[in-house]
Amino acid sequence: MPISFVRIDDRVIHGQTVTRWAAQKPCDGILVISDKVASDDLRKKVLKAAAGRLKLGVYTVEQGVAALEKAKASKHNFFIISDSVEEFAALKRAGGDFGKVLNVGNLSTTRPGTKNLGNAVCINDEDVECFDYLADQGIDLQFQMIPEDGVRTWPALKAKYQSL
Repeated sequence: MPISFVRIDDRVIHGQTVTRWAAQKPCDGILVISDKVASDDLRKKVLKAAAGRLKLGVYTVEQGVAALEKAKASKHNFFIISDSVEEFAALKRAGGDFGKVLNVGNLSTTRPGTKNLGNAVCINDEDVECFDYLADQGIDLQFQMIPEDGVRTWPALKAKYQSL
């Protein structure tokens, strides 16, 4: 399958991406889909360096819909990464098809109103709305920092969020 891994991680590309995850899933290139990242030239340069030998494309959400179609038609394997659940919800609403599984990694506490759910996952009410939307669209949300970690589910984390 040309799209081998789909992930939310506010760090986008880092050591875990290009070493641990790329060792577990086939990867020839990374498509970053994020309006914020696409508009930040310095961050794009840093991500290109972090991607190392892997091809890198950085797209807005609007451009991402076409980039996903192109990736699915390719003979190469791609990771799809964004820095927020809001970007994936917007991508889905725009008609982007990134598959049925969305891995959720690091989400930091730097955003207003976040609650810490453990293992580097901090979310706020806006995130909850987006995760609910994606789950309602049939997306399997798998919260997992590294391949060796067990997968935590959205229903379990949502219940924890509501209890805090």
